[in-house]
Order: sequence, then C-alpha cells, then structure tokens
Amino acid sequence: MINTVIAIELEAYLEHNGQVELVHDQGQPVDGYALYLRYENEQGDALAQWLCDHPDHRWLTQFGTLLATCFHIPLHDYTSQTLAA
Repeated sequence: MINTVIAIELEAYLEHNGQVELVHDQGQPVDGYALYLRYENEQGDALAQWLCDHPDHRWLTQFGTLLATCFHIPLHDYTSQTLAA
C-alpha cells in the first residue's frame, strides 16, 4: 500500500530578468504569491500538483485555509520564522 499526502504550500516570489525566484528572506521585495496544492507519495515525490498565483497574500492564505478545511488537512506553519523559533 502506498501512503500519500496532500500538502498546501504558500510561497512568495520575485520576477527578476524574466525569471521567477522564490523569496526566502524577510525584507526582500515580493511581486506576488503562489499557492501549491500537491499530492505526494511518502518519499515526497509529487504525483500531482496544482498552482494558483495571485498578488494578494491574504486572499491566497484564506483560499489555502479553505482547501485545508475541505480536505481535512492539518495546518502547519513551516515558514522560516517558525522554523527558527
């Protein structure tokens, strides 16, 4: 039996010279946010992935919370601020 996981991730990004880069440091400029809904196997390999991007962080956060609630996904905050604590 294969164990699978549904993961929701919210990431900030910056467009630079036509390339999209993830923003990991607080204080860096941000052009927008991306919400990923991933269906993964137990090794973390993505079996399916859905992406939604939007310039409003609050809207994506609320949408991610709605998805987590609908699918009964436990919410964990893995941002760099909480990992450093």
